[in-house]
Amino acid sequence: MATFRRSILFRLAADPVARVWSGHGNLDVAGSVVDPAGARYVGAGALLDVPSLKLLVNGAAARLDFLLSGVSPHTLRLAHEDSESVKDALVLIGEQAFDADWQVDGPPVWVWRGLADVLVTDSVDSGAGRQRTIKLSVRSGDARRSDPQPAYYTDPDQRRRSPTDAIFSHVAKISTGARRRFGPS
Repeated sequence: MATFRRSILFRLAADPVARVWSGHGNLDVAGSVVDPAGARYVGAGALLDVPSLKLLVNGAAARLDFLLSGVSPHTLRLAHEDSESVKDALVLIGEQAFDADWQVDGPPVWVWRGLADVLVTDSVDSGAGRQRTIKLSVRSGDARRSDPQPAYYTDPDQRRRSPTDAIFSHVAKISTGARRRFGPS
């Protein structure tokens, strides 16, 4: 019976490069297109909250937020100091396969790419003590524009786009439950 053992890799190409994986301890991965000589990833335990990865489809791409909580004051300070190098840095999410003995099985497979936007650090008191978090907002690597504006199917809107197009000229006459015969009268 086949056993599939995989972990998530998170790579942020800031200065210096941040490499985190979803396990415990350090993980040395084989060379790949991203890191030809291989690289060491630092374990985050239950890695940041990795949201569902979405690709640009029909002009709609979502912004993703990665969250790492329970960080040390030193890590929080470093994140705050390095926040300038994070803007527009390449973010890669990959999978690392392991064999039946939990040994690295080949190079990582990179499944998603994005560009970092905003790095937010926070430290608040809670009932269990101080909770420190780092939140990174990332946009899809294919999305380089703002979200599209809603479309209104009215004659004036269509005439602004194409002055001779009258396809929406009778939209105002249509209401719920009404029937309109299309085609020649």
